[in-house]
Amino acid sequence: MVQNYFGIVEIEVNDGSGPNLALSAVASATSVHPDPNHPPAHLNDGNLLNDYASATSPTMPAYVTLTWSTARSFDKITLKAWLCQTIAPTHYEVEVSADGVTGWTKVASSYKMPAGKLSADMNQLAADGFNVMHPSAELGNGFDASFVDDAGAKGIKLIPENIATLVNYNFLTQFKDKTAILGWSICDDCDPYNAPSTVQSYQDAVRAIDTNHITFGAGAHYTYESGYNVGSYVNILDSMGREMYPIGTSIPMNTVYAAMKDTADAYRAAGKPAFGIVQTFSWYQIAPSLQPDPVLGRAPDASEVRNMTYQSLAAGAKGIIFFPYYYAPNKTTIPSNLYAETKAMVPEINALKPALMLGKKTEVATGNADLRVTYWEYEGKVYVIVVNTSYDSTANVPYYQSGGPGTPVNINASIPLPAGYQNAVAKSMFSRLPATLSIGADGKLSGTVGAEQVQVYELTPVGKYDPLVTGKTLGTLQNSFTGEAGFNFTTANAVRTVTSLGRYFVNGNNKTHTVSLYKESDKTLVASCTVNMAIGTADASGFKYCTLPASVTLAANTSYNLVSGETSGGDQYYHDNTTVTLGSGTANFAIFKWNGAWYYDGSASQSFGPVNLLFKDNSDFSMLTGKTLGTLQNSFTGEAGFNFTTPGTARTVTALGRFWAGGNGGSHTVSLYKESDKSLVASCTINLATGRADGLGFKYCNLSAPVTLSANTSYNLVSSETSGGDQYYHDNTLVTIGAGTANFAIFKMNGTWYYDGSANNSFGPVNLLYH
Repeated sequence: MVQNYFGIVEIEVNDGSGPNLALSAVASATSVHPDPNHPPAHLNDGNLLNDYASATSPTMPAYVTLTWSTARSFDKITLKAWLCQTIAPTHYEVEVSADGVTGWTKVASSYKMPAGKLSADMNQLAADGFNVMHPSAELGNGFDASFVDDAGAKGIKLIPENIATLVNYNFLTQFKDKTAILGWSICDDCDPYNAPSTVQSYQDAVRAIDTNHITFGAGAHYTYESGYNVGSYVNILDSMGREMYPIGTSIPMNTVYAAMKDTADAYRAAGKPAFGIVQTFSWYQIAPSLQPDPVLGRAPDASEVRNMTYQSLAAGAKGIIFFPYYYAPNKTTIPSNLYAETKAMVPEINALKPALMLGKKTEVATGNADLRVTYWEYEGKVYVIVVNTSYDSTANVPYYQSGGPGTPVNINASIPLPAGYQNAVAKSMFSRLPATLSIGADGKLSGTVGAEQVQVYELTPVGKYDPLVTGKTLGTLQNSFTGEAGFNFTTANAVRTVTSLGRYFVNGNNKTHTVSLYKESDKTLVASCTVNMAIGTADASGFKYCTLPASVTLAANTSYNLVSGETSGGDQYYHDNTTVTLGSGTANFAIFKWNGAWYYDGSASQSFGPVNLLFKDNSDFSMLTGKTLGTLQNSFTGEAGFNFTTPGTARTVTALGRFWAGGNGGSHTVSLYKESDKSLVASCTINLATGRADGLGFKYCNLSAPVTLSANTSYNLVSSETSGGDQYYHDNTLVTIGAGTANFAIFKMNGTWYYDGSANNSFGPVNLLYH
């Protein structure tokens, strides 16, 4: 039922091609409209000019009954109705009884999916990486125990739909303990077609049988209109999906964001998720009689599906349901190009999932109704989604009208970033998406975004967090232990700040694990958090992490136990014949905790799991602490900077920098050479047109991996320069460094090194970050 009542013009009952047997029956109904012009007698009077109508908001299931005085044989039932897409019943079943009171038996259904199609579709979705299916719970359409078990084995979660079948045909009791069940869809097009009181009755009926799965409502209508009150269902349903079908209508595509935000905000305030339901079908294909112009009811193209999906995510959707409109068995209307696009977005959404689910979300006010920008802060990085919903206009990021509304002057403004990201590295996350934005001199993300474009970025700040475990050799898989297992390690001669704890991801893992860090000397708990192996993407080394509620500091030269909670028969992990290599500190031995007691197990560098953590030294320091700038110049091609000697302790360098002189906009390779043999120690390239200079005026590039400088050793730090290019300061510039000695200015030209200037002189100047 689509409207809040249903109507039937005529029911015909035939045996083969014989006469209409319904004409000799007596018609009755359990729900009758108060208007006497629509009685049940019109169901079978042979007159197509009148009809029967139910009461408004009838109790479902509703029954119409034809009664004969003697038995009849028939093999076909036909329902005729006006406005078949809105007024006619969308689904009906046929039951028969010998006496009209007992023994009612279902013999037919208006909807019967071809044998095996539901399972075939599920298998295809699983193979292509999808993880949720929203099937109709119908008797005879293939939704049976075998299908549900197979879905669970393939990692597909199900949200069965059709409250009448769920409650009245024992579906809840039959399937509520199946691992594949995510929840129950109990309300389609909730507002305006189902009053909150009706939905509450559905909720109560489900909760009387199953208290362990969420209830879901789809709809809240298909456009963003304030009259549709999704808030009416927040305290009833556990989750809501927002249907947004603007394509091929007069409704602008940018309303997807507004509609999704309206729903997501309401449900987030109640601690509940909301999902985007994105159109991948053609209304015209479904009902051509209602859409005589095929342009008006067209399917979206791939670019529009992508745009609507990322609008939904930017607005706060916690999941996406692509709607192909299973209107009938042979009208599964998702075109192949749209399926290919939805499939391409699966790994993208999976990569963003941890940030979308767990990150701190910020929506940026752009000043342009067609430009949507949202970013999430998560585990030391920032993830940015930028969507231009305009079909024909390039958007500046963001767009401002300096003279007020209607002023045709816009400027290249920019996206403000969280503290610490003003000189971050901005990387496009997905190669198939365009990337035209960068971090400008103001420390903000700026540029232009083309019509209909989606752009997604990952921002990594200078001085990134590093893993404790940098290498591993995996041992034997096991899952026969209940307790905590991992390894014991000793920190290096430096304080460490830990932000995240991690566990190795073994293919098939899908449970949660509490990873904990204990101080070895007294076994006190230092920190813990829970990793969900079912979500997120493992890093390049195979670990998944959870973020600590607050970072913790580990003392230098101190031993700690890092362990993960494991359950016998649960997720597999690797035994203590696994060895690990640390980037800093010492891996001592495998360790486990069982029934409250600690046990030391294995040889040096061995670990269960393995487990890991992300850390940063207490701070990354600027080598330069002061400067007195000399004369600007740009008449040299080569490398120029200064020579310095490290202090009596080793230093780990994470980033190299060059001073930003006003107007600089070129790229420069900053390099670090060992003075004794002129061997290259490290280098990276800075784009002076992007990022924000630090308090001393330097911009930096991150090294691909930190490098260690030996104590009491001389190095040359230089930047590549080009005659006529960016200006820099001459060797009459003086620098002060916090540890070690600044010796003299130095430059390299045509392969030869030249020493120039007095003590503390430098070209550039240049700098580095170390700990």
